[in-house]
Amino acid sequence: MDLSDNLKKVNLLLKPRSANRWELINEMVDLAVKNKEINESDSEEIKKSLIEREKSMSTAIGKGVAIPHCSTSKVADIAVLMSIVPKGIDFNASDGQPVKVAIMLLVPKNKLTQHIKTLANIAKLMSNEMLRDKLLTLKTPEKIIQTIKDFENPKK
Repeated sequence: MDLSDNLKKVNLLLKPRSANRWELINEMVDLAVKNKEINESDSEEIKKSLIEREKSMSTAIGKGVAIPHCSTSKVADIAVLMSIVPKGIDFNASDGQPVKVAIMLLVPKNKLTQHIKTLANIAKLMSNEMLRDKLLTLKTPEKIIQTIKDFENPKK
C-alpha cells in the first residue's frame, strides 16, 4: 500500500493546535470524524484504543516520526491521516527527538496483514531524511501528497 494512494488532502493537518501527543491523537481523530472517515459515535472508542496503544509503547519510530495506529471494527477500510508539526511534539521517542510528522492509521480488525504491511511501508518511506525534511517545508496538502508520491515512485 502506498501512503499517497490512501492519504486524502482533507486528512492532512498542517497546523495542529496540540501541545502534546494525547491532544494530537484527539485532534487527528476529530479530523477523521469531520471528514467522515469514522462516525462521531465511534470516536471516543477509537481515541481510547489509540491512547491505550500509545501508553503501552510509544508509536514514535525515531527521527521525528510517529505512527499512531489501531485496528478497529469501526472502519470498513483503512483510514490514513497525517499531521505536520514543525515545532515538534514529545512522543517519548527512543531517540529523544520530538515528532514532527505523525501518520495515523485506523485499520479494519479483519485486515491484520494489511495493517502490518502498511506500518512497514510507512516506516521505510519515512526513514528517508530528504523526504522528512521536505515535508516540513511544504505548505499545501497537494504538494505534500505529490512529494510523498515522488518519493514512493522515484524516477529511474
